[in-house]
Amino acid sequence: MSASQGASQQGSQQRKPVLEATAPDVRPIANVIRGVNFGSSQRASVNILEAGFSIVAEEARTLVARAILPYTLFETYNFSPPASKRSDEDILQGVSFEVELNALLTVLDIFGGAGSMSSGVPSIGRGGKGKWASRDNDDAEHIEINGTGGGIERYFQGGERAGKATGMRMTYIGSGHPLALTLSEDANGPVTTCNLSTMEPEPYMDLPFDDDNTIVKIIMKSSWLLEALSELDSSCDTLTIICAPPTMPLLHTSTTQSRSQVVPPSTNKSVGGRDFGPRPTFRLLAVGAYGSTEMDYPNDREVLQLFECQEPMRFSYRFSHIAQTARALQASIKTSLRMNEEGVLSIQLMMPAVKVRGKDSETPFIEFKCLALDEEDG
Repeated sequence: MSASQGASQQGSQQRKPVLEATAPDVRPIANVIRGVNFGSSQRASVNILEAGFSIVAEEARTLVARAILPYTLFETYNFSPPASKRSDEDILQGVSFEVELNALLTVLDIFGGAGSMSSGVPSIGRGGKGKWASRDNDDAEHIEINGTGGGIERYFQGGERAGKATGMRMTYIGSGHPLALTLSEDANGPVTTCNLSTMEPEPYMDLPFDDDNTIVKIIMKSSWLLEALSELDSSCDTLTIICAPPTMPLLHTSTTQSRSQVVPPSTNKSVGGRDFGPRPTFRLLAVGAYGSTEMDYPNDREVLQLFECQEPMRFSYRFSHIAQTARALQASIKTSLRMNEEGVLSIQLMMPAVKVRGKDSETPFIEFKCLALDEEDG
């Protein structure tokens, strides 16, 4: 049932909006939202808080994606919980509703200015046919938004600026009302207002991840993981993650038909494909109907900026679920990969920072959590 049905215009005028936010450039916002959009009819839960808002999407009761958009990503951000939710506990829980992500992204791109900030169309499982350029530094990329001016609320608070960018004002009155988006790409140009239907939020699968039970933690450039995944065949059924402490060998895999290793650019020990330097401590094993492929990562600071593993371990996941991280990986700059004793996989992706009028926003990020397959399923 649509929660936006029956909302009266008079009631909208009398109530103070739960959320009023403006942004002079929708690209960084769309970039984060796009990373958790799994399909054409994907519905997601939006949770509004004082610190910003999150968007949670779920796939097959196995994969959960959560995008965090901090309030500093917006030029102005005003959260006013309804009178019925003014207790400390209610404020901490925020205000939630569901919205269709494809519709939201279509509206943000209504002037064609919400395209991905990263070049190329991400795709995992091309068997080596798809490539992405590696980022040469670890620093967060920035989008600079400057200037002052007038018109359309000073062009949604960002002022005049060189080049075209779609500015936005987002308003949510509260339960029973649509999410209203007003957009323009010019202070003196056309203005479009779109009202997106909102639904009452459905409970989504909660996958708690206790840091105390973490047995593997890896931090690496997103491009290293994305390029490795792009080498795998899209027909693969499962992806197994195998790790071991640097002092111990990786668990043996006997079914592998193809094997390769990620080699940092400065490594010269690759003659004949035999000696790649440090022994591998992290392996991706993809298995499908037509064979299997291994991708090894050496314990090298150029590849794995942080590697912590307490004991040899291996867990398997549906390849199709891991492939859902493609868009977010493509747009992100750094990846944190963690696994706990139950095999729950957490992939946290740090997105590019945004610089508005010379001030850095808090870093937005996306987190995927995925359940491991049972041994008989893998």
